[in-house]
Order: sequence, then structure tokens, then C-alpha cells
Amino acid sequence: MPVTKPNDFWKLILESGLMTKETCKPLHDRYQQSSQNGDVKALATWLIKGGHLTPYQARVLLAGRPKILTIGEYQVSDRIDSGPLLGTLVATHQPTGHPVWLHPIAPEIQEDSVRYPIVQRMCELRSAAPHPHLIRCFQLREGSKRSHLVTEQLDGNLLAESRPGEGIQIPAPDCARLCRQAALGATQLHGQGMVVGDFSLDQLWLESTGNLKLLHLPVRPVEAIPWSDAEQAVRLEALANVAAPELQQAGAAPSKLSDLYALGAILFDLLTGKPLFEGTLAQKLQQHASAPIPTPPYIPADMMQILQYLLAKSPSGRYQSAGDVAEALRPFVDATQLSPPLAEAPSTMGNYLQHLAANSSPAAASPAPAATPQPPAAAPFPTAAPVPHPPGPPTPGQQPPIPQPVPPQAAPQSTPPQTAPFPGGATPPVPQPVAPTAAPVATPQPPIAVAVPVGPTTAEGGTGRASALTERIRKRKRQRKITSIVVLCFMVIATIVGGYYGYGIVFPADEVAKNDNPAPVQPEQNPSTDVPPEGEANPETVTPAGPPLVEDDGQTLWASPTSGEPIDLSGLPNDTRFALVVRTSELTMNPEGERILRGLGPQFAAVRGQLEGDLAIDFDTLESLTVGLGTSTNGGPPCLVAKLKESANLPSLWGNPTPVAGSVPPMYSVNGWTVMPIPGQEDKAFVAGSATVVKAVADQGVESPQLTRELEQLRRESDDQQTVNLLIDPQFLSTNTAQVFPGELSAVATPVQDFLGEGLRAVLFSGHTGDDLYLEMRMIGSLSLDPPSLAANMKEKIKSIARSLEESVMSVNPTPYWRRLATQFPSMVRFAYQNTRSGVENDQAMINCILPQAAGQNLVAASELLLAANTSGATALAGGNMPAAKTPETIEEKLASTMSISFPQNSLEFALRDIGEEAGIEVEINGTDLQLDGITRNKEIKDFHFDDKPAGEILAQLMVRANPEASPGPGTDVQKLIYVIHPMDGPEDAKKLLVTTRKAAERENYTLPDVFKIK
Repeated sequence: MPVTKPNDFWKLILESGLMTKETCKPLHDRYQQSSQNGDVKALATWLIKGGHLTPYQARVLLAGRPKILTIGEYQVSDRIDSGPLLGTLVATHQPTGHPVWLHPIAPEIQEDSVRYPIVQRMCELRSAAPHPHLIRCFQLREGSKRSHLVTEQLDGNLLAESRPGEGIQIPAPDCARLCRQAALGATQLHGQGMVVGDFSLDQLWLESTGNLKLLHLPVRPVEAIPWSDAEQAVRLEALANVAAPELQQAGAAPSKLSDLYALGAILFDLLTGKPLFEGTLAQKLQQHASAPIPTPPYIPADMMQILQYLLAKSPSGRYQSAGDVAEALRPFVDATQLSPPLAEAPSTMGNYLQHLAANSSPAAASPAPAATPQPPAAAPFPTAAPVPHPPGPPTPGQQPPIPQPVPPQAAPQSTPPQTAPFPGGATPPVPQPVAPTAAPVATPQPPIAVAVPVGPTTAEGGTGRASALTERIRKRKRQRKITSIVVLCFMVIATIVGGYYGYGIVFPADEVAKNDNPAPVQPEQNPSTDVPPEGEANPETVTPAGPPLVEDDGQTLWASPTSGEPIDLSGLPNDTRFALVVRTSELTMNPEGERILRGLGPQFAAVRGQLEGDLAIDFDTLESLTVGLGTSTNGGPPCLVAKLKESANLPSLWGNPTPVAGSVPPMYSVNGWTVMPIPGQEDKAFVAGSATVVKAVADQGVESPQLTRELEQLRRESDDQQTVNLLIDPQFLSTNTAQVFPGELSAVATPVQDFLGEGLRAVLFSGHTGDDLYLEMRMIGSLSLDPPSLAANMKEKIKSIARSLEESVMSVNPTPYWRRLATQFPSMVRFAYQNTRSGVENDQAMINCILPQAAGQNLVAASELLLAANTSGATALAGGNMPAAKTPETIEEKLASTMSISFPQNSLEFALRDIGEEAGIEVEINGTDLQLDGITRNKEIKDFHFDDKPAGEILAQLMVRANPEASPGPGTDVQKLIYVIHPMDGPEDAKKLLVTTRKAAERENYTLPDVFKIK
């Protein structure tokens, strides 16, 4: 109730915790001596003028509600009463003095058993990974009656408040800069499985430095927009300016593609000074659904094209990722303004983050499994070393060995099925479960004393669909170099990814041999008694040498064969989002490892040779090799950290070059690389990369990079004794495809990304080559992916691969040399699935698999063979002594040359890129011509398979499949999309294929190829 007496007001001040008795007493005495004594409002005014209370605090105390001014450790000083931050409390963290905002969770949300857990998970995600273009979230401060999301206090103001005025245009470069930053913030959210939802001008905050942040506050789930709710009129009016057409459907919730439409509407608004459509709410929605996009003449044509893609009525016609949008806007932004400085963090930030870390409750450890089974010692995999590319077909009269099925053998119910038709193998023994061994679990902690969040390059990258195709080809060729070493990790995990969407794995024919030394099969025990087989000691009288054996339930995760420390990523740059650590010594010092390296084929052999030639380091002398990729390595070489087995005089190996001037520690320029011996390990370890990256590593003290929270969590769970560890941010894969999958590896980009799916925030692949092949995959998912379901779903994807392989293996048209072997592969994948376990460990989804030792070499070689078949045509494998064909020189000859291509799903632009690179033809898309006929360059093409057909014919069929309406063939008037050779006259090296429309070709007097002439 309202306060009327000064003494009661003093009591409420003490009750609120705003002041102590020691502070109040002298103030009370001073006020008593003043002439205003007796009026409670005068007392409040006196305290406000003296800076002892804020006006908001005084109002709350006068209303008799002191308790709401202290929320846990936070002391409230003000409340925002207007705008998108309406209801936000301005507060200070009392132990550290750090300023924050408190955003209340609505009671109806907190009391909802379905919606509140979603809010909890979103707040956890947002607090875990700070981003320069998102308002920083610190924690969800939960209370029994009211919870609050704690965020940073931003300086600056809403972008809408910074505009010059209604109807006044903002220069295009500034618009591109602001919307690009918004796209980068959205990229981070989308990568975490969230959407912006209320993406409007009201959600864009401009800091005083020029940096833009999204006011994304996960205080309620993203739900369908209630367009008829009069109580939300202000919010709905803002959303009606940017609402994608699909959001008008009943029950349709915002998605990442509706976010991109909203971003397009915001860009249009900034460029023109007015919304995309005007009128009442209903009129705006109707125009979003059906009206054409206005095309003001003052908007640059290239930017108008970006707007057309963003504002496509159909979601499938838009850019498919925010990263693509950021990349498309990059050319319009001045290079000096790509990364505006961030607002300076308060001096209290470090202490505040330390306090949060010290007082946060560690995640509850997952219950220990009842048993951690040991793997089978052997299985029917071939053991002889594979030869990736056979020199030719079998000698006449000699048939390649054929895999023979192994008859099923009885096994206890607790073991996985052991029937699989592998070549010449033995049935594996019964797996032996072992009791889990307790081990300390490193609890991931938030970054400590970080004044600046993860750099603005974190979410950059992506494949800009609006950029020129020729630039793509130039970049891809430049990045093929040493980056291709990442082929190792993808070949090792090929058992999971290899057959997905038709990319099956097959075994090389000439060296599939029987298992020379099959492991002994453990005798089956009588399930009805405890009597051991004859000749064996009673297990009760024998002290086991290792962990105690327990009953295998057929589901518990396999025991890892190693137990080491977390992998060390020291020497990689801070923006690392892809880290591959290979224990090269383990591969080169045993025959099985050497077979795996040989199985990687000629591409890896070339990369290995270049590595040894450029850096004068014999691959066999390496102890380990770490490869890091991030935004800073885009367009250049990766960052390498090489550690040698033995000491060496590194500068001497490099020819004693002169150190780079001013470099500390000393750096050297060696064959196009910048190399730096690591201080303290100058004779055994060095960093290599571009000059910019190596200098950045030196500036950070050659310390471990600042990974995202999810990547750091998985790194702490990694094991440096595994042969291979691959730590990746899946979003980085999707936005940096050309960097991670250069050259021929681009064929596996789509299968890998489809296998991972959406919503994964971090993945750790690892593999170990020992007595068995051990493969492991740990995952941290987004909001909708709880760990048990995520693990189970990933395992089932392997099963679905096996079901689809019967047809998909044959779709690549294997040569007779290995076709008969390829037909056995579905059974092999089923065997892998039967030996794969899924579960949760330390709150992380996990699947692992045990396969025989020889599986590694065969899976790696098989993947490389199939990759070659998909990128170069399966007939290339037959080799032989055929006379060399004449190399096509003119563009007409290249169109007539035969090739093969197969992909389950690809965009028109990417498919043209791949066909053009394979045929050696430059391809350019005239986006404006396509746009006028309602065709988008990101039109998705599915199930496209052609073998040994002329490149021109394949391209014509691609035009048919991408036509906006069903077309009976390229030579019909229904076929709008065509290609032409342009220019027809002039030197041969100036000619290219121009993808345009039939209408534009008629207008420009282009010469139509015969295939498009109407019959």
C-alpha cells in the first residue's frame, strides 16, 4: 500500500536492501535537520536529488513494494517503459558492480510445463556463445515466482531512432553494412537451431561505434503470429512491414527463411526510407502475399537482385542461409568497415564473468552406464592393403576375388548380430563388456574475464549465391592446395557418411583378401549354467587383469580403447571453427596406418608430396599434425601446427632464410608459407600458414584458441590418444563449403551436411586404429535436439543408409572391375550398424562403433574410389593401356566430350559450377534475365544422374529440370531456361557459356545451340 509517513519510507529503504543502517542513519539525521521534514514525497525528492535513490526506486518505495528492487544479487535502479524493451529492468550486480538488464519471463510462460523448458534451453544456448552482432546474454536468473533473462546493457539506441527521417534514403553501402551485420547475427542464431522471429527494425540496435546488434531476447518460444490479437497491435504493426507470405497461414511459425524475408524488407526500408508496402495491417499482408516488389531506379541493380532473392514469395526461391546473405552483401561494404569496433566493455565485466563461472552449478553428470562393453576382436573385413586406383582391368582369364558370405553363427542374445557377408572373414567373438572406470570429468566453464566477445568473424563466410561464378572457380582452385589434407578425416568416418544419398563405399577389387590371422572365436557359454568351457579356469577364481567383466546388454556404449588428455590446439588462431588433429606417427609406424594413407589415393599423395616439398619436413618424421580452419584462413592456406618426433634445426631445413623484419618470435618466409618455430619448442614444433594468420597466432602467445563454448566442451571430452580427432562447428561447414571441401572433395559436401542435418552446434569425430577400428561421434545439439533422441537419430541414419545402398551403389555405374564387390557393400554397412551403439555421456549425444582392424584401410580406399567415380566418371578407374584421347580444346569440343555426374540434391548454381569445372568450361548466370522469367539461380535440383553423356546434353537436361514449369524437352517453346555460347566470335579463351532465357536470347540476338532450337 502507498506510504504516507517518512519513518515508514526509511523502513522500506532498509527492507529493500538499497541501503544499510550505517548508510541510512547519517542521511536520516541530515534530513531531519532540513526544512522539508514531514513530507514523504519531499523526502523521496531529497534522496533523488542527492543521488541516493533513482526516480524509479522512489516510485516503487512510495507504492510500498520494496522487495521488487532486489532480485537475487541484482539491485534494480530503473525500468524501461516504452519500445521493444518495454518492461526491462535496469540493474546492477551487487557483488561486482556490473551493469545489466533484466528481462522478465511472463508468468504464463514460466507456469507452462511445455513452453518454459524451451525458454530455459534457448537462454542456455544464447548465454553459451556470445556474438558481436547479438545482444549478449549472461544467464537465466530463475526464481520461484518470476525468472529473468540477464543481458548486457547496451549503449547507443535503436537503429530506427538513428535514421535521418521518414522518406530519406540511407546510402547503399551503409544499408549493406548494417544488414550484413544483422545477417551475421542471424547466422549465429540459425546455427544454434533458433530463429529471430520478431525480425523488424525494432529489433536492431546501433551502438555508438557503428556496430549493430540484434535484440534477440529468448524470453518466450517462437510461435505462430496472432494477427487478430488486438492487445498486440503495436508489435503486429511492426511485423506486418516485414512478414513473409507463409506467416499468414494459420499456425505457421517463423522460420529461418521467414527471417531472411524480413531482412530483405528491412534492407528495402533502409534503402528507400519507407516500408516495402504501405496501408492497413490487412493490406500490407495481402501485398506481401501477391504484390510485385517495387523497383526504385536509385537502388543499384546488383543490390536489387539481392532484394529479389530475399523477398521471393516462395521460401524455396530465397537465399537458403543468412550466411549466404552476408556474403552477398560483402562486396557493397567498404573493406575498412566490415568489422566495426565493438563498444568497450565495462571494467567490471571480467569480475562479473568470473563470479558467474564460480557460482554456476555444474551440469549434472550423466549416470554411469551399467556396463561399457568391449568390442569384438575381429570381424569379416579383408586385411590386405587396398590399392586405391588399380592399374587396369584383370588379366584375361583371371577373375577378381568375390566376397563370400559367412554363414550365421549362434551367439548369445546380448551380443549384436554377427551375420554379414564380408570377404573371407571370420565371425567375430562375443563382445566382452567391462565395468566403467571412473574418470574425472572436466566441467566446461564460461570464458573468464573476456572484455570482448568472440570476434566478428565468427559467423562470417558462406557461399554468396549472388557472387560471380568465375570468382568461385578461381577461389576453389586456389584452395585446393595443402587444404586437401582434410580428406583424411572424412575418409576415416566414411563408414557413416559414405553411402548417404547415393555416395556408397565400395572395395578395391584386386586386394580384397581373406583374413590371414582371424582372431580366435570365444567359445559360446552355456546360458543355463555358470560352468566355463573345458580347459578354462573358473572366472570366480581368477583375478581379472583389467576392469571386471559384466553382462553386455547390447545397447551400452562401447568402451574406448584409449584414455588420454584433451587434444591440444595451441598454435591455431582464435577464430578456429574446424580443427583436425592427426597422430601421424601412429599412422606411419604401423602397416595398418600406412595402408590407410595409401588408401587415400593420389590426391593425398600429391598433398603429402607438396607438404614435404614446401616445408622440407618428411611426413614420416612428424609426431602429429594439426590443421585449423576459420574465417581468417578463407582464401589462403590453412593453419598448420607440426610437431616432430626428434629435434631438428628447423631454419637449416628451410635453407637458413632471413627472419621476417620485425617479427617476434622469428618468422620466416618459406616457399609461399610463413613459418614460425614455437617458442620453447623451437627444434620440434612450428606453425605454418599465411603471414596474417601466423602473426595473429604469435600475438595471442601461441595459446589455445578461444573456441565457442560448445566446441570447447567437446574438446575437453576429446582424447589425444585417438589416431584422429576432428572438431567442427557444423555451421562453419555450411558457410565455408569451398574452404572445407576444396576441389574434388566438394562432392562429399552435400552428403556430409545432410548427414549432420540442422541444429547441431558442435561435433567431435574421432577414430583409433589399434587391434580394432574404433569410431566415435560426440554431438551437442540445439534446442529441439535432446541428447538421447539426437544420438538415437544419428544411429538410425546409418541404418537408413544400408537400406538405400542396393540401388544407390549401382547408380554411380561402377566398372565391371569392382561392380560385383560393390553389391556386397549394403551388407557391410548393416554390419557396421549392428556394431554401433548410441547413448549419452556427460550430457552429450554420442554414438560409437567397433569394426575389425582391416576395416579402416578398406573404408578409406573405397571412399576415395567412389569420390573419384563421382567427380571424374567411373570409367576413369578402368585405366588400362588405351590410347590417350585427344584433349578437347574448343568450347564446342568440350561440350561434346562425355562425362558423368550424379547428385541427390543441388542448387542450379552449384550444379552448373560443378559441371563447368568438370568439363573445363566457364559458366556465367545472367541473374537479371532469369529473374524476369521467374527463375532463381538457387532452384533445387534433385536426383540428377547421368553417365557417359556429352557435357552439352547433360547441361541441356539440367536446364529442363530447372525450368520454372514442366518442360517436355529443351527444343520446345515451354523451355524458358537455356544456355548459349557467348561471344560466338573472338578468341577461344574469351568464350564462355551464358545461362539465360529464350526471351533474352531473342532480344540479344544470341545464337541458340541446336539442342534448344524448336523442332
